[in-house]
Amino acid sequence: MIRINTKVLILLKTVIFFVIFFLLTFPIAFILKDDSNSYARAMFHEFYEQENIDYLICGASHVSHGVEANRAGEHFGKNVFNTGTPNQLIDGTYTVMRQALKLYDIEKVFLELDFSITCAGKFSDRDGFKSEYIIADNLKDYGIKFDYLRSCSLPKYYLNSFLPIGKDKLMTLNPKKIVKKIKSLVDGSYFSYSYSESGSEYAGKGCVLDIEEVPDGGFSNDEAEGHIILENISDDWKNTIDKIIELCRENGIELIFYSMPGSDFYLNERGNYDEYYEFCRSFCAERDFVYYDFNLAKSEILSLSDSDYYDDNHLSKKGVYVWTEFFCDFFSEKYKEKNCLEKYFYSSYAEKMAEMPEKIFGLYMISSTDRKTMEITPITNLADKKRITYDVYALTGGEESLLAKDTINTSIALPSGKSGKIRVVSYIDGVKQNDCTENFAAF
Repeated sequence: MIRINTKVLILLKTVIFFVIFFLLTFPIAFILKDDSNSYARAMFHEFYEQENIDYLICGASHVSHGVEANRAGEHFGKNVFNTGTPNQLIDGTYTVMRQALKLYDIEKVFLELDFSITCAGKFSDRDGFKSEYIIADNLKDYGIKFDYLRSCSLPKYYLNSFLPIGKDKLMTLNPKKIVKKIKSLVDGSYFSYSYSESGSEYAGKGCVLDIEEVPDGGFSNDEAEGHIILENISDDWKNTIDKIIELCRENGIELIFYSMPGSDFYLNERGNYDEYYEFCRSFCAERDFVYYDFNLAKSEILSLSDSDYYDDNHLSKKGVYVWTEFFCDFFSEKYKEKNCLEKYFYSSYAEKMAEMPEKIFGLYMISSTDRKTMEITPITNLADKKRITYDVYALTGGEESLLAKDTINTSIALPSGKSGKIRVVSYIDGVKQNDCTENFAAF
């Protein structure tokens, strides 16, 4: 009779337990994952179906709401593909690039430098991993996937990262969603890898088109956005950029650094965009790269209206087509021209603002802590704010009532005990600038 060592037996039982556990949790995790209508899932499926990808556009949501890759492909005579996913951080971008290079002969990479991604902080400070797991779940190379999950977080999160079920993994216990997922598996629609939401559509090759547009003069916010915190640019970010540079050099890939144009309302809210521009310009120059920041592009080559955006920093469907045409034109020839930056770009965002006509880019409409008043703050390049006047209306119970007419007062008393919307129409010297609404609840 064969006698098994106690320690070996314990190890064997442990291994069997984990094998059974994984065999059970994988199908459960698959059923509970709410990913039937995920544009990232649709994008990655299409990503793996390509014969080759020539030009890769990398970054986060600015990329997925950026270039219409099919049109760009027709222009360049190349296969162009966007790989942006929601809140994709820099190590996620590096990982997607590694996966792409395992499969395709990439000629050119466009890397978008969104300040919210650049200033995301150290990897070790992360305690939520929704964006990371979206990428990891769609990687085919298990070595790359293992490297990514191991390096994107602290060891205390490894169990959650490597188990099929866990926090931030798009799991749902909603019976309706689970039944819908099962039905989609039975009828095969789950495997169509389609994406559609009310007000948006998937254009293919990683491009999402949002139908809704910001009305011209319609930008507003009900809370103040803070300055860009440059201190949050970590060595992790810098080191990963250096890894991307090295990866491209090793594979003979042309790497281009750029920033998508956000609305002037969005950029003026921050108040210190030039500090971020200077950081990126210097950082890229130290590594012998040019940084193309299209927030500083001169209006004679790029001019976007409010309606080219669906929110303050993502393009609408209309804006995507405008930007795609410009992007293709610029990166065909213009970027190769001598003195390109001096010819087509302002030296700073402040210089651009000084050259622009006087304008109110949007309004802050912020309720006081006690919800008795609303403070209006114009986001503008106008020096003398006394030239600005406002008409203010309350929209409650389906009716609109006038609260103030042609006033320079920026502190408006809210209707007591009501809730609804406040509408503010602004003027410079009597010429209409904005027409904005925000919710309110007064006491």
